[in-house]
Amino acid sequence: MTAPAGTRRLRLRRAATVAVAWTIAFAAGSCGSPASPAPSGADGSPVPSASASPIVLASPAWPSVSVPQPSAVDTVPSLEPGYQCHPCHFVAEDELLGVAPSPGGLIAVGYQTPPAEALAFSSADGRRWVATPGFSGATGTSAIAVASAGDRIVIVGSDASGAAAWLGAGDTWTPAPRQDDLLVPDAAGAMTSVIAAGDGFVAGGYHDDPTRAAASAAVWRSTDGLHWQADDGAGTFAGGRIWSLAVSGGTIVAVGTGGDPIYGPAAAWRWTPAGGWERAAIAPDPGGAMRAVTATATGFVAVGKDADDRGAMTWTSSDGRIWTAAPDQPSFHSFTDPVRMQAVIGGSGGLVAVGWRSDAAKGSGVVWTSTDGVTWLGPTWETGFSGGEMTGVAAIGSTTVAVGRTGYPDWNAAAIWASPAP
Repeated sequence: MTAPAGTRRLRLRRAATVAVAWTIAFAAGSCGSPASPAPSGADGSPVPSASASPIVLASPAWPSVSVPQPSAVDTVPSLEPGYQCHPCHFVAEDELLGVAPSPGGLIAVGYQTPPAEALAFSSADGRRWVATPGFSGATGTSAIAVASAGDRIVIVGSDASGAAAWLGAGDTWTPAPRQDDLLVPDAAGAMTSVIAAGDGFVAGGYHDDPTRAAASAAVWRSTDGLHWQADDGAGTFAGGRIWSLAVSGGTIVAVGTGGDPIYGPAAAWRWTPAGGWERAAIAPDPGGAMRAVTATATGFVAVGKDADDRGAMTWTSSDGRIWTAAPDQPSFHSFTDPVRMQAVIGGSGGLVAVGWRSDAAKGSGVVWTSTDGVTWLGPTWETGFSGGEMTGVAAIGSTTVAVGRTGYPDWNAAAIWASPAP
C-alpha cells in the first residue's frame, strides 16, 4: 500500500534539501480540480447541450510545456496481488527550483527523488526542452539555482556533505571537488542562489551549526566555478539565510530571512567593493520573508510573503542598503488563503513575479506583473496552474518561462510554462 500523500511528500522533501521547504504547499482539500460550471445564457438559464454551439475556450496565456521526464517519474510500480492504490503514485517525483539564461538558451534545474538526485533540462527557445546533455547528479544531491558567464554555466545546490556546485562547458559537466569552504557538518548548508559577477561567480545560501542551534547565511565566490572561497560576513550573516542574489554595477544584493527560514523576518544584505558586506535596513519593519530579488534600471525589487503567510509582499530599494515595503494591495491576496511570490525578473516591459497560492485545487501557480515593483497586477490564474507551484522565472527573447512542479497532491512532476513577455 502506498504511503499517504502528505507523509510521502514530507519524506521526499527532507531527502532532497531544506532549501526546498520554502516552496512546500500547506493547503488541504480533495483530489482533483474543481468541476467547470455548466454554460448558461444571458439570463442565467442553462444552455441545452444538444443544441448549443461548441464552446471555444480562449488559448491560455501560460500554456504548459512538455518536459522530458526521467522514466522513474512516469512509471507506476508493480503491486503485489490484492494491493490497491488510488491513485497509484509513480516510482519517483521531480521538481524544478530555478531557471536562468545559458549560452544555448535556458537551463532549468531541480531534483528527482527518491533517492535525491540533481537534474537539469535545457532549451534553445523556452518551449522545447531536453535533458541537459552530460549533466548527472550523484545520489544525495539537489540542484537549486543556475547562472552563466560567457560559455560557462554554474549550477549550485547541496549534497550529503554540504554545499555543492557543478561547472558546465559545452556538453561536459564537472562537479566541484570536495573543499573545506563547501563542507557543512550534518549537511546543514547549501548554495541556494548564484549570479555571475565580476570575473566569476557569487553564490549565496546558508551554513548552519545544528550542534549549537546556530544559523548563518553564507556567501561563496569562485573565478572558475569549481573552487570556492567563503566570504567573511564578520557576524553580519548570523541568524540569516540567503535565498536570492542580484547584482547592479559593482553592488551585490542578497535577500532572505533573518529568523525562521520560511516565515522570516525578512533580511537583506549589500556588498560593495569599498564597504564589504553590511546588513540592510527594511522599513517600516522587517516583517515577512524575502524570497527573490532582481535588479532594475532604478535599483532592486524583492518579492516574498507577509509575516502571517496570508499574502504576498514586495520591497524596493534604490541602492540595496535601505528597503521599503510596497503598500498592501488586493493583488497580494486570495481571500484569506496563503499567497507567496517566489521568483521575479525584470525586463523592458516591466516585472514578472511567479509563485503559489493555496486553493481548493490543493494549491496553484500564480503570476503577477508590475511596471515599478510597487503596484502589481494579478494574481493571474489559469486552469493549467491547478495543483502547481512556480519557483523560478526567466526570459528568452520574447518568451517568459516559469518553472516548478505540478500534480500535487497525487504526485509531483517537474513543470514548465511559457508565455509572451509583457
